[in-house]
Order: sequence, then C-alpha cells, then structure tokens
Amino acid sequence: MIFINEWLANPAGNDASGEWVELFNSGSSTVNLAGWKLVAGSSKFSLTGQKIGGGEYLVLPRSQTKLALRNTDGELSLYDAGGQPVDSAGFVGSAPEGKSFARAGYSENSSFIFSDPTPGALNTISAASNIIRNTYPLNVPLVKPLGTAEFFGLLLGTAIVLTAIVMFVLKRNEDLSKLFFRGDEEIR
Repeated sequence: MIFINEWLANPAGNDASGEWVELFNSGSSTVNLAGWKLVAGSSKFSLTGQKIGGGEYLVLPRSQTKLALRNTDGELSLYDAGGQPVDSAGFVGSAPEGKSFARAGYSENSSFIFSDPTPGALNTISAASNIIRNTYPLNVPLVKPLGTAEFFGLLLGTAIVLTAIVMFVLKRNEDLSKLFFRGDEEIR
C-alpha cells in the first residue's frame, strides 16, 4: 500500500525551496503512480511517470509538485488513478518550524507526529522527546468554527428534532392533545 509517510510544511528558511512530501510503498512490488494525485487544500499535483518500488520512499519537493503546504491547520491527501482516496493526513494548529509531520506506523489508523525530518529514510520518532516537543498550542481551538451554511444546517436540524419531540409529547398526552389540537371541544 502507498502511504503519505512524511511532509515538511514549515521548513527553517524559505518555504518554497524547503517544503516536500514523502510517499512510502509498504508493499513488496513496484507501483506505477501515473495518474495519482496529491491534494493540499485547493492545490493538486498529478504524478506522471513516477514509480515507487516495494519498501521504498519517494520524496517530492515543492519545486516539482508546486504544492504550497499550509503551516497552520495543514491537510494532505493522496488519490489513486481512479480518483479513489488512498491516504490523508492533517494537523490542527501550527507546524513547528523545521519539523516534519511524520507517520508513526503503517496502517490505516496510524498516527502522525511532528518529528525531525528524515526525507528518503525511515522515520525516527522518539516518544520521550516528542511528548515534550509536541505540546498543543494554547488558545487554539480543537474544532474549526462553523461556517454560515453549517450553522444554519445545525439550527434547522435542531428545530426539526425539537418540533418532533414537542409533537410526540402533545399527541401522547390526551389533555394536552385536546387543548392544542381540538381547542373548540369542551375539556372534561
């Protein structure tokens, strides 16, 4: 399987000349990446002519991909030639300068952590040092704020659920039902 293995969004110095993305083939056979795409925000890069051998790494510098990686709330996705999602990774908050966002393990549920960059090589992640260096920044929300459409969707959904609950209670209670739905009838 092809994984996003590591990416450097906030290099020390110039982002345009220092950013890169690294892919890893965890399988044993070579994979032709023709037609595959890397997506970072609204930027896309189509891999053409690249192949990645079993157990090998492929480092793609920004000068080749033209992908501008975000230093804050970064996201990166990989799609196969059929347009199907293969892998994705993202972080909330700011990327520490000079640290890559590196995969810790090779499964669909493996996590990423900021670490010392290792382009073209096995990620070296020291648990003790990363716990100290990877503290979550203060005053940065864990959840992105809702957009206008999301807010009104949430508001509409809440209104529908509350209306359904009120209608259920009114219909289940005979006196309330008569009061609200048959107001002209005499209540015993």
